[in-house]
Amino acid sequence: MTTVACSGERDDTDQKVPKMESVVLSSIKQKADLVTTEVRVRKLAIYDSSKHEKFELKDPKTWKYGERKCIVPVDVTIKYGYDLRDLTTDDVKLTDDSTAVVILLPEPKVIDSGYEAKVDEQSVVRMSSGLRDKISHEEVDKLMEMTYQAVMKEDFSKMVGNDLENNAKVVFTSIVKSAGIKNVEVIVHKKEDWR
Repeated sequence: MTTVACSGERDDTDQKVPKMESVVLSSIKQKADLVTTEVRVRKLAIYDSSKHEKFELKDPKTWKYGERKCIVPVDVTIKYGYDLRDLTTDDVKLTDDSTAVVILLPEPKVIDSGYEAKVDEQSVVRMSSGLRDKISHEEVDKLMEMTYQAVMKEDFSKMVGNDLENNAKVVFTSIVKSAGIKNVEVIVHKKEDWR
């Protein structure tokens, strides 16, 4: 017969209750991958073969021989937001009095973007004078792509303002409540603003 000696001490590492920060982060990652807002930008792509510094509408009688002009509306749709997979336990903080959970948001980024590549011919204005050919479909496509690339260089954080943070707060509040954590306020901050 074999006897095993047992000490009266017990190891609490397996018995520990997870910290609230870990519970919140786990709930966030289980229920959401992204918090986004959608931005729609309409630009007019303008082609002017006369190389004027700025575009102006002129009476066709004043056009120079062989000028070509084209105006193409381009609608760009951008999903801009937070990838919640970038959150770590250091980004979830419980206030000292345990009345609020502070979530430090990762850097926002473009999640998805695109534009309608199919050209609505009724919205495109093509003008040619002299014997020049009208602007081709390929040139219109190139104008649209150049417009899209220009839009993608803009600062979307200025376009969305506080909408993105407000959306994040709504999502996080819902997740915290669904995790069974009651009477706790959810506060969101940009990571770079938190001190």
